[in-house]
Amino acid sequence: MKKLMIALLLSGALLTGCASNIVTEDKYSGFLSDYSILKPVEEAPGRLGYRTPGVNWQQYNSILVDKVLIITPDGEQQTDAKILVAIADKYEEVLKQKLSTKFNVVDNAGPGTVRLQAAITSVFTSYDDMKGYQYIPIAAAFTGAKRASGAEQQRVRVMTEVKLIDSVDGQLLAQSVDLKSGEKKQDKDSGILLADVVPILENWAQSATDVLVRLKAKVK
Repeated sequence: MKKLMIALLLSGALLTGCASNIVTEDKYSGFLSDYSILKPVEEAPGRLGYRTPGVNWQQYNSILVDKVLIITPDGEQQTDAKILVAIADKYEEVLKQKLSTKFNVVDNAGPGTVRLQAAITSVFTSYDDMKGYQYIPIAAAFTGAKRASGAEQQRVRVMTEVKLIDSVDGQLLAQSVDLKSGEKKQDKDSGILLADVVPILENWAQSATDVLVRLKAKVK
């Protein structure tokens, strides 16, 4: 049964993951309108994406970055809201920072402007040998289940869904879903810290910038 999803609009706003970072259909949040068109992205293992054919990317010189959404299953919000806000704020910050090195980052829609909309749909910790079906949504406890031995370290994992649309007519230009993991947590007993997530957010932001630059230059 499809879960009813709610989106929390926050005050702010794409590390290489291990092989167990598997995005499965049951992890989709509903943020994107059509997941059936997603295909594996060859240059980014683990990422699913789609690009609308025939788009004239050279016409776009500006980027409008929307506030990032955190999407959780209805009635299951059990996480630390302060951490969620901090993650969303940082995501918007690094997106604007990286994109501004190559494009004009603007505050309003207009001709020649791409609108970037992003959502964070999972933030959790798990062990590397967990299977895809064992991954849990953002509403689950941040610290994750502790193993009996308590010796093995966990990794923080974050999932994002992103879409690029024309800021004037709303045409879908591209979209993606990605699940990435960070370094092993040094303090296995602590909850998720912003520092655990920042490298993932910075990697996504740089990736988004690089992809847009290649598209504008017509380099596949």
